[in-house]
Amino acid sequence: MKYKKTTYLLLCLLIVSMIFSFTACSYKTRTESPKAKGRLVIYTTFYPLYDFTKKIVQDTADVKIIVPAGVEPHDFEPSLKQVADIHEADMFIYLDPCMEPWAEKLKDTLTQKEVIVVKAGAGIVQNNDPHIWLDPILAKKLSHKIYDAIVMADKDNKDVYEQNMAKLDDMFDELDEVFKAELSGLVAKDIVTTHDAFGYLAERYGLNQIPITGISPQQEPSPKKMAELVDICKQKGIKYIFTEALSSPKLSESLAEEAGVKTLVLNPIGGLTQEQIKKGKDYFSLMRENLENLKIALSE
Repeated sequence: MKYKKTTYLLLCLLIVSMIFSFTACSYKTRTESPKAKGRLVIYTTFYPLYDFTKKIVQDTADVKIIVPAGVEPHDFEPSLKQVADIHEADMFIYLDPCMEPWAEKLKDTLTQKEVIVVKAGAGIVQNNDPHIWLDPILAKKLSHKIYDAIVMADKDNKDVYEQNMAKLDDMFDELDEVFKAELSGLVAKDIVTTHDAFGYLAERYGLNQIPITGISPQQEPSPKKMAELVDICKQKGIKYIFTEALSSPKLSESLAEEAGVKTLVLNPIGGLTQEQIKKGKDYFSLMRENLENLKIALSE
């Protein structure tokens, strides 16, 4: 009996030892995270913020995105795990409550956890329209707000971030110049879009946006509105209706069929598809694709 009791005690000690070893290994894995190694861990909500942030930090910090590839960012809600992950970051970057209302709700608890919260669209977003990144000049301004926050959080790598920001500035300026040069000479100015996402771009380059739906692509137009849009297309001689990459093309295709015109993609670049990721697409390549399709639609 004494032998059995001793064996039992030894077995319990072995189990406790194994649990302790497993816990220690798990803890070691956690402490070897980028944050523990001194690298800045930054969570961004959706693609444009991720792309601009990544171009600013390159490999000096770790940048993560909340809205997954192929998902339309309007009305997105993060999982509990994603929310927990954000609370373990050094910095959280979102655009504006009109784009990510859920992000605004996290602000207080993140601040309590000493996570730096960056509302990147503050002072830039107008009239609850979040699509500022589609104007290269406003996208540049947006990126500088991200840059300022990163430099404040990681002064040791300021020189690296400064060099990367200068390159990004050049890319925005070049994109702006190309848009101005290519669109300024076109006589037609009216574009019919899936949703009201291109107001900033239209204002920058002298275009007239006619959206099928409102700022959120989930809004449904009435039959009366669709009939009015058909008449507008015929009166203005519009040859193309623009669809989007991450939203259903049903409304745009229906309008195009009724008006007897074609469709083309005008990408609001709220997110990338898996196919675009595989091809190495980014904000700048997609904006240039948008420009080419605008030229086609406004030249015929």
